Amino acid sequence: MLIIDAHVHIYPNFDLDRAIRKSVKNFIHCQHNGGKREDAIKIWMLTERSDCFFFQRAPDLELPDFSFEQADEEDALVVLDNATNEPLLYIVAGRQIISSDNLEVCALATTFYQQDKTLNTLETIRAVRSAGGLAAINWAPGKWFGARGKIVQKMFDAFDPAELFISDTTMRPTCWRTPIKMAAAQRRGFRLVTGSDPLPFAGEEDLIASYTFVTEGDFHQHKPVSSLRSILCAPQRTFAICGRRSGPLAFAKRQFKIMTEKKRSSC
Repeated sequence: MLIIDAHVHIYPNFDLDRAIRKSVKNFIHCQHNGGKREDAIKIWMLTERSDCFFFQRAPDLELPDFSFEQADEEDALVVLDNATNEPLLYIVAGRQIISSDNLEVCALATTFYQQDKTLNTLETIRAVRSAGGLAAINWAPGKWFGARGKIVQKMFDAFDPAELFISDTTMRPTCWRTPIKMAAAQRRGFRLVTGSDPLPFAGEEDLIASYTFVTEGDFHQHKPVSSLRSILCAPQRTFAICGRRSGPLAFAKRQFKIMTEKKRSSC
């Protein structure tokens, strides 16, 4: 059994020891609340911004309680407990890419890098897939309406459910019903990969692994990335969503921080 947070950002102001410790607790909490009692392999799937390079720097970081070890495949790290030298979780490389259409594409399970706004959404998804990564189109407040909504629909028409995922995160508050396009795509077989999507503010690291999904599959510790890709791409594989998105008040506070930061940076 695997339990996965498929939208993880690690920012320089995060307390990494706290992020790891809290995420392990969150994974276990999600798992038990979802009725899954057996031990599961815990995975962070990174969606780093173009200006963030945590994955490359992690092996050189020294933490009091944890250490990062390169996995047998270059696209993954193993987090070890320094006290026991036991593996706690896997960290899988990935990026969040802003297309020239101003939509967010998640490049999952890959070290593929592309500067923001250099390719349109269709070209970006194709580039991610050509690099061997998994592509997901991310839902974000306001971005699936109007002209961009039409582009999103074109992506669901251009790709099969085994070729494109839908990224759903805590930034869709619990009061926000499943968007029409998302629900229609799910009926056609497109699957949600859920994740926490922490923002670049101190304390947001506590959210990692608060919104996850559980699936089954033949995961190989010596081939963590290739086996994970195979598991997730299998069209018959089901994903059980565990955890919770942000409530209305928490979402409003987080959104206010984003808007305040944008206003400050534009001054």
